[in-house]
Amino acid sequence: MYCAIVGVIAHYFLSTVAQLGGCPHLLRTDCGTENVRIAAMQCYFCHDSRSHIYGTSPNNQRIESWWSFLRHHNVQYWMDLFSAFVTEGLFHIGNVRETDCLRFCFMQVLRDNLQHVVTNWNTHRIRPTRGARCPAGVPDELFYCPISPAADCLIRNMSPVTNDLMQAVVQPSTCSDSDFGEYLCYICQQHGWQPPSSVSEACTLYRRLHAYCS
Repeated sequence: MYCAIVGVIAHYFLSTVAQLGGCPHLLRTDCGTENVRIAAMQCYFCHDSRSHIYGTSPNNQRIESWWSFLRHHNVQYWMDLFSAFVTEGLFHIGNVRETDCLRFCFMQVLRDNLQHVVTNWNTHRIRPTRGARCPAGVPDELFYCPISPAADCLIRNMSPVTNDLMQAVVQPSTCSDSDFGEYLCYICQQHGWQPPSSVSEACTLYRRLHAYCS
């Protein structure tokens, strides 16, 4: 499971590089195992081992502050919700079938919720502060219409993102077992259960499908 997570993170990095048509001039990550592949790909794209550096998480105060904000305003809700499933005996940590079932029911709702968080963050205004090293303003406007003078740190004459490279990383999927995912879809079709569009609908669907996973 952990190896799959590492591969998925590498997939997101590759997808972003392909979408932007380039990679960053310099990439800094912490020493987490999930960043080893990203570091290798960054150096490969730039043909320069100095294009990636490692650093400690506490030294990156901006992102650590953001993680704290995200957990307080969003992630903690989901952690409490799934912890309640554990308390009720509806979910057992490490149970692959129940994990796939949980992801099957909640993945799209989670993605919609996180996309809402992304949109709100990228369109909110950052107020100017004394001693700030980054400019104030709306993140989307700063990215797409940077204030002059601004340095373009995107390297475009990089090694291409080939299909072989994309296939070498783990593709994001809802269920780790595709056959089990098809089985859950079959159950929903047989009972006329629609894909959930809210947290309450996802909870209801999970409780229904849990009986088939036990």
